[in-house]
Amino acid sequence: MNIPQAWSRDIWRRAAAPTIPAVDVVDGHMVSEATEHHADFVGQDRWVVDYLPGRHLTHEQARAAMQIAVAPEKPEVERCSAVLGLTAAEALGYMAMPLVGA
Repeated sequence: MNIPQAWSRDIWRRAAAPTIPAVDVVDGHMVSEATEHHADFVGQDRWVVDYLPGRHLTHEQARAAMQIAVAPEKPEVERCSAVLGLTAAEALGYMAMPLVGA
């Protein structure tokens, strides 16, 4: 276990925050009990996420999008958004929009 010598505000915030809910891949679908959002495998290492229609994402990008969906209030949203080429505000805005066909 790696225990820091000095505890910064960020380290305290992460230690005090509950963990991010799990994202699972089941039969080509990326899902979590913490959200209704999902990602679907479409072949050739490409995924589509329901709240980012028209984008074909890598597995890493789809997982980042799902992590945003399961824990939008977490500090990790900024890092996950960057993986998608978005700002945190853009990613949260897309996630908050009503889904097409829903």
